Amino acid sequence: MSVILSLVKEIKHVKDLFVAGLVLLLLATAGAQLAPLILQNLIDHNLTDVSKGLVLDQGDFLSKLVLFISLLALAGLLRYGSFRVLMACANQVATNLRNRAYAVMQRLPISYFDDKPAGKIATRIVNDTETLRNQFYNTLLSQVFITLVQVIFIYAVLMTLDWKVGLALLLLMPLFYGLQVLYKKATDKPMKDFYDARSEVNTLVNETMNGSSIIQLYHQEESVLQQFDQVAGQMRAADDRIVLVDSAASWTLTELLKYSVIASILTFIGYQFLAGNSDVTAGRLFLYINYVTTLFDLLGMLVRQLPNIQRSQATGRRLLELLDEEQEADAPAELQVTAGVVDFDQVSFAYDGKNQVLKNISIHAKQGETVALVGHTGSGKSSIMNLLYRFYDPQEGRISIDGQDISQFSRESVRSQMGIVLQDPYLFTGTIASNVAMDKEDYGPEEIIAALEKVGAGDMLARLDKGIDEPVVEKGAAFSSGERQLIAFARTLIANPKILILDEATSHIDTETEEIIQKAMEVVKEGRTTFIIAHRLSTIQNADQILVLDAGQIIEQGTHDQLMQLDGRYAEMQKIQQKV
Repeated sequence: MSVILSLVKEIKHVKDLFVAGLVLLLLATAGAQLAPLILQNLIDHNLTDVSKGLVLDQGDFLSKLVLFISLLALAGLLRYGSFRVLMACANQVATNLRNRAYAVMQRLPISYFDDKPAGKIATRIVNDTETLRNQFYNTLLSQVFITLVQVIFIYAVLMTLDWKVGLALLLLMPLFYGLQVLYKKATDKPMKDFYDARSEVNTLVNETMNGSSIIQLYHQEESVLQQFDQVAGQMRAADDRIVLVDSAASWTLTELLKYSVIASILTFIGYQFLAGNSDVTAGRLFLYINYVTTLFDLLGMLVRQLPNIQRSQATGRRLLELLDEEQEADAPAELQVTAGVVDFDQVSFAYDGKNQVLKNISIHAKQGETVALVGHTGSGKSSIMNLLYRFYDPQEGRISIDGQDISQFSRESVRSQMGIVLQDPYLFTGTIASNVAMDKEDYGPEEIIAALEKVGAGDMLARLDKGIDEPVVEKGAAFSSGERQLIAFARTLIANPKILILDEATSHIDTETEEIIQKAMEVVKEGRTTFIIAHRLSTIQNADQILVLDAGQIIEQGTHDQLMQLDGRYAEMQKIQQKV
């Protein structure tokens, strides 16, 4: 219940709009439920007088008829207005939740994502907020709330007409509550099965799209189709069970109860009439049947909709947990870098706080030096860079840039001093120009072209009809891995960083392209501190320092010639690569 209350409290962000919708709703409900009283008066007076042989007062008759029609029309317009306003409330609340969830995600520590698949986090921000919009806020505001107001108003009118009849019809409330409980129990499991199967379908579609080439190469099309058909069948079967229960609750049981009550009313009034004791007029009988029919329709709708709100607890809980996640604390101070001198002083780090992946790491990189990190997978190379980016902070030791402890400065200001090229460069949907400039308006076309030519992408631009305005889609799938890497290098170079980090940046590039990049990098690295993580030892032979890591420790350190003379781990790695 606390989750439901928390979700309802979100309406406070649109309270003015909500109040406006509520006023329209109350006016619409009053008009719609008071209109039958006019028709009752018309039946009991004007039409009854005619049945007794009296002359029809046409003026009075027409005025009441016009008032009745006008009241219904006005109620319809007001209900439409209230529906639009309350829907706008629901959409605004869901949008607000989605934006807040996205903003929270941006400020979460990188460690939060270590054990959480990106798809699940995306589901909370996109799917869960959309589910809440449709299944909770739309249902709550457009259907449940409107229905509750109408039910209360009808009971108030019935109590005014005859309090005994009103109290008798109140017995319907526990009856419908029991029906709602049965409905929820009958649909809980198929509803869960439906959403589980839908999630599995989404996963299969995503995997099939990403692995389409592998599926075709290994001739797995039939297998994938069978698997998809099986999961889609589970989804359909669950939906069929929901439809069956919904149909029974919507029509069979509700209609049976409704007509049973109407038959009871007619039977009771009939016996009273035959005994000569009935003072119920035709108009009053019309009112009873009209209100009872409307009441059953509204209560039947509540039976179907309230469980949906209750089921929203799981979705709401997931989203609220994300909104309540402890966000990453950050310092307000801005890091100012002039030289780009980097120091790791006795740094130790463990992702889980217990098992150290880095042990007593000490590095001193002077301005303009190139420092290479080598070692087998899991030796700690990427972890060192993760600490330099301030994706994580070390449990022991100190990392400084130009003598300034980076933990005392904002993460954004630390990262703004760095240009990073990763092993698998990520290109965004847009153009080559937007990917190089990262949508910053500081760079003109000439600067973008100059950056691309500087890294050796001139030939690529020459063959493209639109040049730097060539579209980039699907992470740059239309470009070769080498071309994507060149664009990523240009993106880094145009930012003119003090520190460069190349994380396996040449691993996906052919020899010819690698030579182009190496020449460009010799020019770009001048005056900048550069860290290179590489498996290809041929790319780091000119590095000022080469650090060989193993199990989170620096086991060898020196230049290429020094390490070869040492004839240790680095020399052994060189010999193995030369043989290959």
